[in-house]
Amino acid sequence: MNKDYENVLEDLALVYRLKEQAEAHKKESDALLAGTRALLTATSEQELYKKMFGIFKSLYNYEVCFVLENDSKGKMRCTNSTFSPLLDSLWDIDETLSKAIKSTPVALFNIKMQPTWQAHLDTFDIPVTSVLYCPFKVHSQHAVIVFCHNTLGYYTQEYVDMANRYRTFTEQMAMSVQAKLMALETVRLKEEKAQVEKSLIDSEKMASLGLLAAGVAHEINNPIAFINSNIHFLKDTLPSLSTMQDIVVSLAKSSSDQERAQLADRATTWAQQNKLDSLSDEIADICEESEEGLMRVTEIITSLRSFSHDADIADDETVNVDDCVAHALRLVNSELKHRIEICQYLNEPPAIKGKTGKLNQILVNLFVNAAQAMEDGGTLTIRSWHDKQNNTTVLQVTDTGCGIEKHALQKLFEPFYTTKPTGKGTGLGLYISFSIVEAMGGTISVDSEVNVGTTFTLTFPTPDLM
Repeated sequence: MNKDYENVLEDLALVYRLKEQAEAHKKESDALLAGTRALLTATSEQELYKKMFGIFKSLYNYEVCFVLENDSKGKMRCTNSTFSPLLDSLWDIDETLSKAIKSTPVALFNIKMQPTWQAHLDTFDIPVTSVLYCPFKVHSQHAVIVFCHNTLGYYTQEYVDMANRYRTFTEQMAMSVQAKLMALETVRLKEEKAQVEKSLIDSEKMASLGLLAAGVAHEINNPIAFINSNIHFLKDTLPSLSTMQDIVVSLAKSSSDQERAQLADRATTWAQQNKLDSLSDEIADICEESEEGLMRVTEIITSLRSFSHDADIADDETVNVDDCVAHALRLVNSELKHRIEICQYLNEPPAIKGKTGKLNQILVNLFVNAAQAMEDGGTLTIRSWHDKQNNTTVLQVTDTGCGIEKHALQKLFEPFYTTKPTGKGTGLGLYISFSIVEAMGGTISVDSEVNVGTTFTLTFPTPDLM
């Protein structure tokens, strides 16, 4: 009976031990799950370490917590801490710390007796006395996480055993931190890349505007000049018209036939001197000509605005491809007219998603390149259509210029590569055009033959709603 009773007690004790182990593993799993969830929601490195230290706080009670990583022979460096003055401090590796580095958790009853700690105690703003070293690996290198408490002998063998049990958890936490840091770094690099690309696009846009400025100014100055001339003509004619107005008013107020006869003679003389029949036609022509000139100026300014101002427009703006062709042609008109024939076969393809200004920037770049390739004149052909089979909007720009050699075609969209003479191009235009088209979900390809010409084909996905 006694033997059976002892066996039952042993079995019961075993059950309790297994229960304790299961509860410990559950606590570790719950902590790891909560920790991973917390780390995944971190949006910055500072928040990441704050959450990591918060997770450890629930396992090991501490006043200060920090991480030591190997720095040089006999030295470790504080890389993270809940107490910022400790950051980047160097620590001598004494016998106890060396033991911890080599994978054995160590509890220090009173750190005031430790030479390594005596050099750092003045840094703390609380009276730290008890310490627990927990070893783990970070970047495949040995490291130590240090928990500090202000109670003498606070970290007992129970905490050492806990550190041993949670060794895997600590390392997994460290790995999760590193993985999240890499993810945050990737996001940061993407943001920096996007900012650099935006700066390049803006700088290339300003360079294009600088190149076109003289031509655009000339295009605006022409209508403004004849509008100004027309206004001067109307201004010079106004006194004569005022004279006729006075004659008409006097005629209306006249009370005798003699007075009316005199006014009629004045009116006849005025009509003969001022050629009334042709004057009215001339004023009508002047008004029509001025209206057309103002319309030209308005169209050029509208094209400039659509080219340069799109920062506040969402990328899912509906872009009319044929309208963009018209805007871009207005801006480069001075580069093309008198020597290049323009042929347009625009078939009103479906609108695409993107920014009008960015598509205008691509077209301006292609048109200017075409003009420079046809120094002795030629034909610029622009086509647009809807590829119903692939549900895409296609835009094609063809010139009859000098063409591009085969070896250069392979590098054409690389940044800073240019076939133009020094001072004629930055080598960014086609690279930026490629980047913009790619960002809009489209593709750009080139086909060229030396002494024959070049064709650029832009293909954009057509939104389903279209």
